[in-house]
Amino acid sequence: MSFEPEKFFHSVVEAGDDWADKNAAADLLEETKNSVRAELANRSEATSQAAKDAMALADPAYRLHITNMVTARREANRARVKYDAMKMLAELRRSQESTRRAELTLR
Repeated sequence: MSFEPEKFFHSVVEAGDDWADKNAAADLLEETKNSVRAELANRSEATSQAAKDAMALADPAYRLHITNMVTARREANRARVKYDAMKMLAELRRSQESTRRAELTLR
């Protein structure tokens, strides 16, 4: 098995970019959660703020936003696991190659 640092580098960068993109998407949904809720509450014809908030929380659009938010966070978390695993694999391969070179000098 040959050690190809550039290949590992590009794999780690690709996994890191994927995580960054998915994390940004999840962050955006999380940051807009209250805005979506407020917008739905403002559309409500209820008279009290509590009733408007209750209507917004029960709105299918809000539930969809929450579902999308949770799904995006799960995808971001999985991408982070892959990124961290790629970094660990690269480090293990580097260590393995270092050990192999050390063994060659002992001969």
